[in-house]
Amino acid sequence: MKEAAEEIATEEGREVLKIGTRSSQLAQAQAKAVSDLLRTRGIDSELILFETKGDKILDRALNAIGDKGLFTTELERALAKGTIDIAIHSLKDLPTTQAPHLTIGAYVLPEDPRDVLIAHKDVVWDSLPQCARVATSSLRRKAFLKVLRPDLEIIPVRGNLQTRLRKWEENGWDALVLAAAGVHRLGWHHLVSSYLDPWVCVPSPGQGILAVQIRDDRESLKNLLEPFNDRRAAVTAMAGRAVLAELGGGCQVPFGTYAEWINEDKIHIRAKVADVNGKRNITRDIEGLGKDFLHLGRKLAQELIALGALQLL
Repeated sequence: MKEAAEEIATEEGREVLKIGTRSSQLAQAQAKAVSDLLRTRGIDSELILFETKGDKILDRALNAIGDKGLFTTELERALAKGTIDIAIHSLKDLPTTQAPHLTIGAYVLPEDPRDVLIAHKDVVWDSLPQCARVATSSLRRKAFLKVLRPDLEIIPVRGNLQTRLRKWEENGWDALVLAAAGVHRLGWHHLVSSYLDPWVCVPSPGQGILAVQIRDDRESLKNLLEPFNDRRAAVTAMAGRAVLAELGGGCQVPFGTYAEWINEDKIHIRAKVADVNGKRNITRDIEGLGKDFLHLGRKLAQELIALGALQLL
């Protein structure tokens, strides 16, 4: 490991790794956490900030913009050009088909994969009033919340986490639904009124995991990152992403997967898809050896397709 670190430090004359990240407070916190990991191996780094298309276009719902890679494309372009050495992504934002010559060097720092409800004092999920107004930026959350509570009025809300929280407070909406991972990483645990069951409000594939993306020709960097890779998180994430890839969906569709290790060798995967209004949904489960994650994901996707999933996406 020392040799890999020394090689990185001198590669192409660079002594400091350039880490690309979105400019939001959450994205910078995530990138800094990765930077801190690298520092434990003697590698210094600096953050290079980017504003992505998804950050710039705030007057439309994400699914209405239409493009894949709304929060990742600018980072991937910089990585391909060599402007940065590493790109840090929330794995759930990264398309299942990566740009040419790029690869995920490590799956790191897995956080709570669940969605959370932010609500006013003494209000929890089970006590939300009839026809409550619940805000979310996610088409998946909208669909799955409507499956659970058809009476809810789902309010689309865009912006970074601070902006969404401010809009919730200013508009007097009953609740706001966010990813637990982001809430935790910003230290907002005290705002959480309820954690939503991941087997019911099924998360996005890889939610809560950070992807460290690199160029596939950076062998010394691959070697440096390998000890940081969380194998168990990587397997469950790749299984869920295999389902999505087989379905041909992007990151902004009403689809979720959740996987847990049953024991040291086997995983249980659930996949759920719904129409945008939550009037119809399909849920399927599969179990098998973790090493067969790709086969399991594809098989689960084929079962969903046989039940009509493609008509819902």
